[in-house]
Amino acid sequence: MIRTRWAAIGAAVAVTIGGGGFFVANAADTSDDALYHPVTPVRVMDTRVGGTAVTGTVKLTVEGTIATYNANGSTTQVEVVPSSASAVAINLTVTAGQKNGDYGYVTAFPCTATTDAVPTASSLNFSNSVDIANALNVSTSSTGELCLYVYGTAHLIVDVAGYFDESRIAAIAADYLDNDADITMSYSANSLLDGGANGDIFPGGDYVYLYNVAGFFVIPFDYPYQISTSSNFGRYRLSSFKVCLPASPFLEGGNINLINLYNQSGILFNSGQLTAASWTANSCRTFTLTGDALPTYGSSFYNLELAIQDTDGGGNADVKIESFSATFSPIPSLVVIIPPIILP
Repeated sequence: MIRTRWAAIGAAVAVTIGGGGFFVANAADTSDDALYHPVTPVRVMDTRVGGTAVTGTVKLTVEGTIATYNANGSTTQVEVVPSSASAVAINLTVTAGQKNGDYGYVTAFPCTATTDAVPTASSLNFSNSVDIANALNVSTSSTGELCLYVYGTAHLIVDVAGYFDESRIAAIAADYLDNDADITMSYSANSLLDGGANGDIFPGGDYVYLYNVAGFFVIPFDYPYQISTSSNFGRYRLSSFKVCLPASPFLEGGNINLINLYNQSGILFNSGQLTAASWTANSCRTFTLTGDALPTYGSSFYNLELAIQDTDGGGNADVKIESFSATFSPIPSLVVIIPPIILP
């Protein structure tokens, strides 16, 4: 597993609870590589219990089964952070601090031994006898440990508020897609599209395009049929549709020769023509959109524009649609995993 490196970050704030309570300075930041898991705050270090203040470096194991501190000072063995974690969100409190000369600070960093080099950065600055706390994200070592270096002398209290784990990201994304099946919506239309009165007859008298509002056969995918909208983060797009003609679809002889497909913005797909040659009565046609014909993002609705062939030359190209269905597929590239957020 690749362990993402983290810096200990946060803004110090003064507290007046004597180091005995939990204080979150700011909500924990997250990384593109890890998923944040908040936990009920658990105390994992309290040097006041042993009575020895810290000078120099002290090591703390935070992953796996560890000792946690109860309100009465006793400890309980429990797993708070799994061994797969790459970082922890902690609240670090300094109490009874004494500076070394003009300075007093604590640096939190990943380590495997107290002799590991200390980064040249401060996670928390303190003054003499002033209790102060800071919320930090700190990466853990390959063995699930971190170190706290004290310049000066201080009692340290550490509470774990959550952890980061990138090992599950791929599995979550895969599971998300596996369970995100296609959605098919079916409708009984029995709609008469009046093409003869308002459509444009081609010069040869063979075809009429239903350009007028009545002539457009509109798949009603606006409210309440919002399958492919921003409300679903644009995760679905039209991938195929099927239109069925009844036994007597034409008032006069004819057939559907071509179909144009538009999205809500009027964008024409597949160069505007999906072939349905000799589409006759009592039959269905299924059109699968692939390649350039497949919409990149979702649309609130789609328009099917039918090109009807007037076989008897009478100029009336009305057609009746019996039913239609549309299938929407998830858009893998738009899968977004939103981590839970812990609020202060």
